[in-house]
Amino acid sequence: MSAKLLVVEDDLRLATLLKQELSHDGHRVEVVYNGTDALLKADGEAFDLIVLDLNLPDMDGLEVAARLRSDSDVSILMLTARGDVSSRVEGLYAGASDYLTKPFSVQELLARIHVRLREKSKPADVLTYETLTLEPTAGHCMVGGKTLSLTSLEFRLLELFLTHKGRIFSKEDLEDRLYGAERLPGSNTVEVFVSNLRRKLATADLQGMIQTVRGMGYVVR
Repeated sequence: MSAKLLVVEDDLRLATLLKQELSHDGHRVEVVYNGTDALLKADGEAFDLIVLDLNLPDMDGLEVAARLRSDSDVSILMLTARGDVSSRVEGLYAGASDYLTKPFSVQELLARIHVRLREKSKPADVLTYETLTLEPTAGHCMVGGKTLSLTSLEFRLLELFLTHKGRIFSKEDLEDRLYGAERLPGSNTVEVFVSNLRRKLATADLQGMIQTVRGMGYVVR
C-alpha cells in the first residue's frame, strides 16, 4: 500500500535511513528535521502518516503532535528514546496514533505503518456534508434525498475530500491517489474532474463546497 509520508527526525543518519527504507517499501517520503518545518510542511501538503520524533531541537514532539491533531486526522507514529509507560501515555494523549521506542527494528516500523494505513483506508459507512450523504461501500451519493449521478472517478474524488475534511490536496496529491503509477505528468485531468464535480454539486445547491486554496490545491472545510 503506497502512501505519502512525512518523517520528522533531527538525527540526519536515522532520517536518511528511514527515507531510504520507507521509499524502498513503495512510499513517497519527505523529510524535515525540526518541529517548525514539520508544521509548515503538514499545513501545506496532505500526508497519510507522519513519523514524528519526540525529541526535536526547536520544540517538543508532544507539542508538534498536539498542534497537528488540532486540525488534522493524519496518523502520527511517534518515535522516542523514552520507554516508560507514562511517556507513552503522554504521547498518545497528545495525539499520537502509535508509539515506537528507540532503538527499533525497521521491520517493526514498516509493520506498524502498514497497520495504520490499512485502518485509515477502511471506508466509512456514510460520509456527510450539509444535505449530501455519500456511501462508499454501496456506491451511492444523495443530496436532499435525491441521487447525484457521478462517474467512478468523481465519486472517488468526492470520497477523498469528505474523508479528509480540512486537508488541502495539491494537484499532484490527487493525481497520485486517483491514478497511482498511471498518472500523466503535466496533465490537466484533475482540474477537469474537479471542475465537473463542482458543476454537479452546484446544480444540487452545494456551490462552493470544494474550495481552491491559491497556490496549494483544493479543500472541503
